[in-house]
Amino acid sequence: MLKIVFWNANSIKTKINEFRLFVNKYCPDAILLQETHLRPDRKFFLANYNSYYSYRANQHPQHPSGGTAILIRNNIPHNQIIPPNLRYVEACVVAINFKNQDPITLTSIYVPPTSDTSIFTFDIEVLLQISQNQILCGDYNAHHTSWGCNYDCPRGNSIKAFALQAGLEILAPSTPTRFGTNSANTIDFAIVKNFLYPYEIHSISELSSDHNPITLNLFLQYSIPKYPGKLKTNWKKFKDTLKNSEFINPHFVNTAEHLDNIVCRLEDEIINAKIFSSNPVKENYIYHDSKLRELNSERNLARKMFQTYRDPVLKRKLNKLNKQIKKLDQKIETEAFTNELLNVNATDGTVWKFVTPFKKKTKSIPSLNGPGGIANTDLEKANFLAESLETQFTLNNITNPDTEELVADSVMRFRTEANSVCKDFDPPLPSEVLDCIKSLGINKAPGIYGINNKMIKNLPLQIILTITTIIHKIMTLGHFPTRWKTATVVPILKPGKVPTDTTSYRPISLLRSLSKIAEHLILKRLNNYLKENNVLCPEQFGFREKLSTSHQLIRVVEYVTEGFANKQKTGAVFLDIQKAFDRIWQDGLIHKLIHYKTPSYLIKLIDSYLLERKFAVRVKNELSSTKNINAGVAQGSKIGPTLFALYINDIPKQFNTLLCMYADDTAILARNKNPNYIQIALNRHLKALEDWFIKWKIEINVSKTEAIMFANARRYSSFPPIKINDRIIPWSQE
Repeated sequence: MLKIVFWNANSIKTKINEFRLFVNKYCPDAILLQETHLRPDRKFFLANYNSYYSYRANQHPQHPSGGTAILIRNNIPHNQIIPPNLRYVEACVVAINFKNQDPITLTSIYVPPTSDTSIFTFDIEVLLQISQNQILCGDYNAHHTSWGCNYDCPRGNSIKAFALQAGLEILAPSTPTRFGTNSANTIDFAIVKNFLYPYEIHSISELSSDHNPITLNLFLQYSIPKYPGKLKTNWKKFKDTLKNSEFINPHFVNTAEHLDNIVCRLEDEIINAKIFSSNPVKENYIYHDSKLRELNSERNLARKMFQTYRDPVLKRKLNKLNKQIKKLDQKIETEAFTNELLNVNATDGTVWKFVTPFKKKTKSIPSLNGPGGIANTDLEKANFLAESLETQFTLNNITNPDTEELVADSVMRFRTEANSVCKDFDPPLPSEVLDCIKSLGINKAPGIYGINNKMIKNLPLQIILTITTIIHKIMTLGHFPTRWKTATVVPILKPGKVPTDTTSYRPISLLRSLSKIAEHLILKRLNNYLKENNVLCPEQFGFREKLSTSHQLIRVVEYVTEGFANKQKTGAVFLDIQKAFDRIWQDGLIHKLIHYKTPSYLIKLIDSYLLERKFAVRVKNELSSTKNINAGVAQGSKIGPTLFALYINDIPKQFNTLLCMYADDTAILARNKNPNYIQIALNRHLKALEDWFIKWKIEINVSKTEAIMFANARRYSSFPPIKINDRIIPWSQE
């Protein structure tokens, strides 16, 4: 059975706690709200539900109005659908996707009383075009005797005529849904299309709006997925299980294939131990306040009696109880917020826990447009995004035959001559692994198979020793385990981008926690070599010990202010490298590691680390098919930023400009009293960079590259132009 509740809340924000009690009582699968009176910056939390909103445009700044919302249980596969532009009604749309069945589309609809009574059905017709199986629930502000009203109104006549013409069915409860002081009518109902299910629909005399909530129960032929719930792990049992496991000693590993098998077995043992040591926990999401529950019960009884007997005395009692509930609801919210605020401590991390919900603006991914059509289900969205990202993880279409030949010869020679077994390195120690594990944050998201940091922190000593031996074998064989080279990508919408476009999402890569421990030890040895041999150029401040963005900014500010002190202008060009980390030429990077005389075991290991990497996109609980990564350094990795810094380490410098870098953020500055000198210096440096970028297959996003002149004069048009790739970079006017 699919349980649906729809309700005109007449401002949900003042009724949140009583509404939570109602939800806990009836346990609906889908909740459709009208007149939420919310703005985009104000939402409310309901445990185990995903929420979707539509907002009224041009709201009064002090008195919000209108708006619709849909809340769907997390265990129900579904997706939001962005409706077409609507002129006369407000609507929020979600499709429920049952396995091997056509989706059912739920629409929370509100028809304002000011809408045109003759043509508002055009919007309803538009909504009905979204899919075949439609259920439009909400407040239509339409009276007609055929669904239980005392009279017919123009809007009711329009809906009735439209329903007859379009072959629609109207589902309305047998009792009124809205009660005024001297009136009772049914204006909240459902319009359905291609409706083949048995159903029950009732108006419930509860909650404190002038509208009753409506329950619509659909008796479906297929079951709804069970909510997985939370698990509680017995960590002592987890450790004991791993201690008693029969695990192959990795000391005898001598081939890459054998190493891959050992890594797979280790991870499987850890996951199985977690499953064996965990039990489901019955979660209780009752928002319990005894006074509120008492008032709620008393109010619901008074509401039911008033709706039955229409006695003014009962109405006054009902209004009094509603005011008390509203006041208590606000008090509960204020006290909860105050208590949370009082418990915030700047030293124990609670301040970030408190602030994060205010900063978070994560949204569910709506239906996506792609070359193959429209993706509605989570699996379809994941595959659309994976196909889009696969093109992102490719080399830039830039050729330089001389460099390509040089790199190919260098890399081929290294791969041919490199020893199959490496011995000349500092072996990893269990203490290093333990230190790394201690520094892991337990709230970090795990990679594709879900071994999280809390599990790693509870590993017994013998497994720590096994991990240490595996990392030793990784360095000895120069082989990074194949299983650790697949990332889970979580798409995050870029600010200001169109959410239905697959290119609007930034990929956030999640790597396996065990692989990050291995990376940490590899990076430690790489950094030791780079530091001892002064390999990294001093202009690079990114991800280096005792250096930060602030230090680089201070360097820029000092350069500019020193120029002002000498009555000089300073010109600066801030370069934007397109898809910087994603499109690194991997063979070019290996060539540069060879050039910097990096220890061969590290080169061989980094070569293995970069080759044949893969990724899969995750949307909620669905995972796309695996795609190849043909270029770039791994996002989300520990070693990636350092590898990128090495790749651009030989960037050209000029004697009369200042080069500043923080990872891929690059700026060049020049100063002089004469702006023409600044132009010549910057253009000469930019020309050298152009040639270098082509040589190493790096592409500059000219449209995002900015030029700024730090000068007392504000006549930007008088400054001589700066060019890159034969395109003028205008001086910033801000």
